[in-house]
Amino acid sequence: MVISRTTAALAAVLALALPAPAAAAAAPPADRQVGTPVRTEPLAQELRLAGAGTSLLLWYRSTGHDGRPAVVSGTLAVPSGRPPAGGWPVVSFGHGFGGIADACAPSRTGPSPWERAVQETLLAAGYAVAVTDYEGLGTPGDSPGIDGRSEAYNVIDIVRAARRVAPVGRDWASVGYSMGGHAALFAAALTSSYAPSLRHRGTIAMAPITQWGLQTKDPAFSDPARPVNHTVPYNGRTMPLTTPGFRAADWFTPKGMELVDLAGRACIGDMIAAVAGLTNGDVLKDPAAANAVFARSLADDEIPVSRYPRPVYVVHGTDDVIPIALSRLTAGQLRAAGTDVTFVPVEGADHITLLPAIATRVREWTDRLFRRR
Repeated sequence: MVISRTTAALAAVLALALPAPAAAAAAPPADRQVGTPVRTEPLAQELRLAGAGTSLLLWYRSTGHDGRPAVVSGTLAVPSGRPPAGGWPVVSFGHGFGGIADACAPSRTGPSPWERAVQETLLAAGYAVAVTDYEGLGTPGDSPGIDGRSEAYNVIDIVRAARRVAPVGRDWASVGYSMGGHAALFAAALTSSYAPSLRHRGTIAMAPITQWGLQTKDPAFSDPARPVNHTVPYNGRTMPLTTPGFRAADWFTPKGMELVDLAGRACIGDMIAAVAGLTNGDVLKDPAAANAVFARSLADDEIPVSRYPRPVYVVHGTDDVIPIALSRLTAGQLRAAGTDVTFVPVEGADHITLLPAIATRVREWTDRLFRRR
C-alpha cells in the first residue's frame, strides 16, 4: 500500500492513541455460509463504546481476497433500550489502517479516539455499530492489507452476522475512515450483487484513500534520497499474498527486509518510529522500479467508478496528509458516472481532527440516508 506522507505530529498521535491490545482469543473453525456467526462472546469492558446496551466480539464467515471462504472477526455495539420495528438500523464502520498484525485489530485495541467519537455519536442516535477487523487481523492467516474486495465483503458480511446475534434490521449504511473510507466505497459498489437481501442506504467516506495511480506517481516514493513512507514495509509483507511471483527480497535491501519482518507484528505507530530517518534508498534496492511494481499491484484496488445506487458523501479535511484533491477527483468521477455524490471539504481539518469535527454532521447525514429526518 502507498499512503501520502504522514507528519511527525501525526506519527506521535498514532503511536500513543491506541491502548494495549486485549488478550488474544482462539479463533473458531470456519462455518459454511457467508454472514454466518461462528462464535460470539462479550466484548472486554475497556473496549466497549459508551452507552451500548450489548457489546459483542464476534467471528463470522466472509469471503477473502482470493474469493475463498474466510473467518473474520469484529465487534458489534447495539443501542440500549427497545429496538424499533424491524430492528436497529446498522452502520458498518470501516476503520483506518493501523497495521496488519493481529494485535492491531480494533477488537483487540478498541477504536482510536477520533473513530470512537463518530461511533459513539451514531450509537447514541440509535444505530447499531458493527466494526470488522478485516481479513487476517485478529484471526489466523495473513492480512492482504489494502484489498478493496476483501474489505467490502468483510464490511457487508458483518451486517449479515449481526442480524443473527442481535435485534438489528436489514437497513444499513457503509461508513468509513481512511482505509475504511476505501472499504465503505468498495462495499457500496459491490453490495447490490453480493448481498441483495440487505437494504443498503448509502455511504459516508471520510478522508478515504483513493487514486492509487496518482499517489504512486509522487516523486516522494521514487527518489532514493527522500524519506521512506511508513507503509512501504507493509507492501513487502502483504504483496506475496496478493501478487503472484512477488518476492520481497528482490526489491528490499537487508535493512528493508528487517522492516518487512517487523511489519508482521508492528502496528502503525511502531512502524513510523522504525522508519524515522531512513530514505527510500535505505529500504529499497531500486525505489523507482519497486514503486512501479507497487503501483501495478494496487491497480485493481482503485475505487470502482460506476453509478452507485444509493447516495454517497465524500468528506475530507483541507489540511489532511492525504491530499484533498484525490477525494475531490474521486467524487467527481462518481458524479460523472451518475452517482448521487455530496463532496464536503472541511476547512482546517487534518487526518486526525476531521472525525471529531464532523461527528454530529455524520449523524445528520446518516439520518438522511435512512430518511429519519
